[in-house]
Amino acid sequence: MKNIRTILSTKKMLGNQSGFTLVEVLIAISILTVGLLGVAQMQIMGIRGNYFSGNTTASLTLAEEKMEDLLGKSYSDTDLDDTEPGNNANLTSITTIDHEELNIDETGQVGGGIYHRIWNVADNTPILGTKTVTIIVTWDNDSHRVSLSCIKPQ
Repeated sequence: MKNIRTILSTKKMLGNQSGFTLVEVLIAISILTVGLLGVAQMQIMGIRGNYFSGNTTASLTLAEEKMEDLLGKSYSDTDLDDTEPGNNANLTSITTIDHEELNIDETGQVGGGIYHRIWNVADNTPILGTKTVTIIVTWDNDSHRVSLSCIKPQ
């Protein structure tokens, strides 16, 4: 009997304190919402990073393939002509260009892709009998770019 009296008297002293108040529930939901928004923002940044790194990898592959193709051609091939000598001081220029391919896809096929492949050639630089070849691949309306340069001997 003493145990029941003790329980009843303790309940009377504490009052009815079971459950959460509305304020506590609102605070918990607010904290949960802020946490979930932070996780959502991290997901968005992760998706953007993956998109950018995928495009960078694809554009570097396109530049490398074109460089290998050009270096395998003869020194006098028309793809290695310096058609725009005004860009020789800045071979990474995408405004004055020697050669270009538009709308390249990830496989290197022309048409339907998001990449723009440019290659500029400078004759007899840095020494006579050589050509400096720079490949530039851009995407997102030329807002991002990668470039590779190499010297081809005669």
